Amino acid sequence: MARDVARLLRPSGHLFICEAHPAVILWTWDQDRPRIREDRSYFARSHINDTFPARGAVEWQWTLGQVVTAVAAAGLEILHLGEYPEPFWRAGGVSAAAWSGCLPNSFALLARRAQ
Repeated sequence: MARDVARLLRPSGHLFICEAHPAVILWTWDQDRPRIREDRSYFARSHINDTFPARGAVEWQWTLGQVVTAVAAAGLEILHLGEYPEPFWRAGGVSAAAWSGCLPNSFALLARRAQ
């Protein structure tokens, strides 16, 4: 994806990614305290999303390091990388302890193509 974006961007064009943090697949939706799911690995290639709204969809996953490395290897200059406790997406009426501010739930990356 990063190579295609780099190819399609105009000189000095920007790529902005704002997405769920790759670690989110590890957090449970428990309300009392944050927990890590023992049935998932941060380093797995994929997982079955058994939560709303996917309910059984296979999702590919990459670590944050893999995302950043792919963008840089495509020749884009990374201008900003931030990790945030707020979730990228919240299901209506659902509250999870993992969203309490102590775990990474989203990230933003800004990169630029050279002139």
